[in-house]
Amino acid sequence: MANNIVTAEIQIAVLGEHNDSLSDYISSAVKALEKMNIQYQVTPMGTAIQADSVDKILEACKTAHQAVLDMGVNRILTNITIDHRIKGSKEMNDKVQSVLSKL
Repeated sequence: MANNIVTAEIQIAVLGEHNDSLSDYISSAVKALEKMNIQYQVTPMGTAIQADSVDKILEACKTAHQAVLDMGVNRILTNITIDHRIKGSKEMNDKVQSVLSKL
């Protein structure tokens, strides 16, 4: 079991654009995360990320947010949920496997 793992989910929505698809924007945000060498998992409703500190999570969110802004959009909405559990921390995959094992 790992120590001090911080898990978060980031959701970025572009507002006011004429295209319903967000995939170009999300792929830009994910590419920014890849450059930071941060663990991530894309889901249909957001992107889960993992790091060893809240500061790294917030920096990753800022980087993803800025990557979408750099595409020339006028307005975006970014939601961030952070799970920072000091004792008994689990990696993202361990959390998913825990649920799947109970199915």
